[in-house]
Amino acid sequence: SAAVVSYQLVKDKQTREINPVVQVLGVGYDRTLGGLEIQLRLRDYLAQEFNALKKTKTDVATSPRALAKLFKEAGRLKNVLSANTEFFAQIENLIEDIDFKLPVTREKLEQLCEDLWPRATKPLEEALASSHLSLDVINQVILFGGGTRVPRVQETIKAVIKQELGKNLNADESATMGAVYKAADLSAGFKVKKFVVKDATLFPLQVSFERDPGDGAAVK
Repeated sequence: SAAVVSYQLVKDKQTREINPVVQVLGVGYDRTLGGLEIQLRLRDYLAQEFNALKKTKTDVATSPRALAKLFKEAGRLKNVLSANTEFFAQIENLIEDIDFKLPVTREKLEQLCEDLWPRATKPLEEALASSHLSLDVINQVILFGGGTRVPRVQETIKAVIKQELGKNLNADESATMGAVYKAADLSAGFKVKKFVVKDATLFPLQVSFERDPGDGAAVK
């Protein structure tokens, strides 16, 4: 997902306090795109390669326990290949007491997800379109979400925005920490520094009323 926001310090007329205010100007998203999709493709690739070894007649994809192990290793593989160009996937006792070890390169990961990379910029384009702004007025594009750690994702976005990416946030924790901070702000049990967020209305709202005809019928 992507969001176009404005940030400024605003002085409260009543309290005279100066508080940060974030105004959401536009959003864009793709519900089927993210780190999970990359991890699932790596899992399926590992399963395919294990079956190709023909160490057992059992299809590893038919074992939920084995698939869970492959999924966990695929997640580790995705994270490591974001920082390294090659790595060994290793799983002890994958199925029927058979160990599995396979070298995987970042190039192979990129091949498996070749159709995903062009979609990485679509949420950004949608957010800009809904905000009625152009890239020329955007000061910085800040990454958030674990999937943005993948080098190919960063390269794809950078090629479109033609500027350096902001990496000053913890991509894995930023969205969660923001939600926790907002929850604490709304709660009566916590006191946090004021941080005003003005959200965008994604979908149009319309409310209509009909006058009471005078016969006691309910107003619609």
